[in-house]
Amino acid sequence: MSDKSNLIYDDEIPKVVPKRMMVFAGHPDDEIISCGGTLLKYKKLGTELIIVIATTGLGGYAKEKHKNNIGERRENELKLIKTVLNCEIIELEYSDLQIDRTKISRVTNLIRNYKPQVILLPHYSDFHRVHRNLSLIAREAIYHCSTGKAYGGHQRNWTPLGVYYYESPSCKFQYIEGSVFIIVNIENFWNEKKGIFNQVYASQKEVLERVLDWAEDTAILRGNEINARYGEAYIPETTYTPLKILLI
Repeated sequence: MSDKSNLIYDDEIPKVVPKRMMVFAGHPDDEIISCGGTLLKYKKLGTELIIVIATTGLGGYAKEKHKNNIGERRENELKLIKTVLNCEIIELEYSDLQIDRTKISRVTNLIRNYKPQVILLPHYSDFHRVHRNLSLIAREAIYHCSTGKAYGGHQRNWTPLGVYYYESPSCKFQYIEGSVFIIVNIENFWNEKKGIFNQVYASQKEVLERVLDWAEDTAILRGNEINARYGEAYIPETTYTPLKILLI
């Protein structure tokens, strides 16, 4: 008699929960704006979250009088998000993000050390140069991890089981030609995501006054596409990595 324990019936969706998920964010707050609902969902499922913040976000002030203390405020926000999400925060602390061998080596070895099954990153066509360069650095790092031993990779190969680009205010997927994306249902996590942004990233409310409106409008749009109230969209990257874990 055949084993039917793995059959899927009706509208069931199988959940493959990664042990570790690594998120690359150009600035503090990118992780919440673009994929906060997904992070909350997978945290509840038991996934360990590692958030890699590339820059210090020192340009995140709208009024000149806030310029001198923006660094302290951003650092306090990161401490708070670490507590709220119960996650690990890795600060690369770059003031700018020009692409070079040192940064690629550093990110390559971060991935090798943490061995995330799923990686989320900005899209390489993002209009914001920090997001775009971070994507290119992380893409090359994933390539080295998956296919070779450069930058000290002897016996340290690691191939993620799912790499996904997230949508952002400076990279809207409807403008990416030929994009095929999946949508994560976050209807049970949208209010929490919104609350965390307002609570944690208080310094960014004026700077990003239209961004949260974009996030809500986009979440509603993506949700409608899967018959849910809210969703977050991702484009799979499969050039050098398999797609063995589907985000749901």
